[in-house]
Amino acid sequence: MTLLVPLAFLGACSKDEPTTVVEPTSAFQPTGATGPTAETSAARGTTSSLPTTTAGVATGKVSSGQAAFTLTGDIRTSKTLANLVSTVYAPPPGGMALVWTAGGNDATTVGLGGISFTGTEPTSPSLSLTITVQDKGAITAFISSTGECTVTIGLASGSQISGAFNCTGLSAGSNVVVDATGSFNAQG
Repeated sequence: MTLLVPLAFLGACSKDEPTTVVEPTSAFQPTGATGPTAETSAARGTTSSLPTTTAGVATGKVSSGQAAFTLTGDIRTSKTLANLVSTVYAPPPGGMALVWTAGGNDATTVGLGGISFTGTEPTSPSLSLTITVQDKGAITAFISSTGECTVTIGLASGSQISGAFNCTGLSAGSNVVVDATGSFNAQG
């Protein structure tokens, strides 16, 4: 009987018989274009919702930079933040989520998030500016998403973004109100 077992395996390994391959399947049906490029999708009469740029690069690369700001009003301070700690960025028409921090024992941060652009835009649900400041032992967070601030981006390439912001009547939700001016840059 031991001789029959190896002979049975020889028949299963024969080169004359085709090998059956089980392909994985998905329970989810594709939506939108599923081809390798938007050009081939357009040739088939479908469109893709993926962002593209003229260079064909959908994401940018930034890894260092700084932000600086001055607050006046109920909190008065000026700070320069030399550490870029969050770098999700794609040049227009992409998205961005950039955060600069003071680092060390200072919890101060500046965050910019939303749809990337060039020009000047007010903060909105699709563009937010956050300033968290540590001053005299207290930490206060200011979030602008309803037009309290305007953001100007002069340069937004695949490897660099820079601009400035100006805020009037920015509230921390309590009785703390400030005006803020600042600038930011990030590069790859």
